[in-house]
Amino acid sequence: MASGTKRRSNEGALSFMEKLSPVVAVYRPTASSTASDSTSDPALVIVTSWTDALGAHIVKYITKYQELYPKAQILLIRNTSKLFFNRSSIGPAVQPAASVVRAAIAALPASAPPHSSPHILLHIFSNGGSASAGSLYEQYAATAAEGEDSKIPRHVTIFDSAPSTNFRMSQAVAFFTVGLSPIQRVIAAPFLYLVAAGYALILGLRLITDIQTRWTNHHNDPSLVSEARRTYVYSDTDALIHPDDVEQHAQEAEKAGYTVRKEKFVASGHVSHSRKDAGRYWEIVTSTWDGSYSGN
Repeated sequence: MASGTKRRSNEGALSFMEKLSPVVAVYRPTASSTASDSTSDPALVIVTSWTDALGAHIVKYITKYQELYPKAQILLIRNTSKLFFNRSSIGPAVQPAASVVRAAIAALPASAPPHSSPHILLHIFSNGGSASAGSLYEQYAATAAEGEDSKIPRHVTIFDSAPSTNFRMSQAVAFFTVGLSPIQRVIAAPFLYLVAAGYALILGLRLITDIQTRWTNHHNDPSLVSEARRTYVYSDTDALIHPDDVEQHAQEAEKAGYTVRKEKFVASGHVSHSRKDAGRYWEIVTSTWDGSYSGN
């Protein structure tokens, strides 16, 4: 009973958002919010949360965005372990989000054409969020009308603890042991390392493609992504995402023509950089949005 109550309270944290599917929800500001003096808010903030993230954790980011950009609609795309490992199901689950993006852009005044400057802020958390965002690119393109640009309109992107570019056994084991007690981790570790080693062997023999590679590559594909600038927020001690992987992806992004900024935190945990230094974290977000940095 206690666990069920906890689960309901976690989900209740996001009850103010309109649920469009099991993993897609949207917040639309009230008339009083849109009447604020803010003139530089995004039309839409898209948050793609990490795998199996609890509502009580996600809501901290949603409410901060409400505070920063009171005029912005906020689109939340969640991910689950079941979706993450089932490529055929993630697309239909994410598809309702494409309609929200189109509606938000269609509501822009004529003086703000959708491709002249960014009107969307995309915030990606971990590999789960990376998969959701990559699927959104695909669904937006697949549902484009004849003659319509198939790419999500120009936006800026925050990568938080994402993405991975190489399969690493230690990170894979860390992913599957999140939430386990120390004793449970000790018991599960040998089995998980054995499974991870087998998966690494299959990848090495090129019998399959790494499940994450498709989404990771999407973010650096100009045929899918029309982006003004991006920032990678990561850590030197993240147990799930190796800093070398993030930096490799950033380097590949620069080669593809994207404007890249890298912000490495010291000793912060996976998707916990805002807890380590909230002031720095949200300054990174706002300066990425308004372009008040030169890139590096």
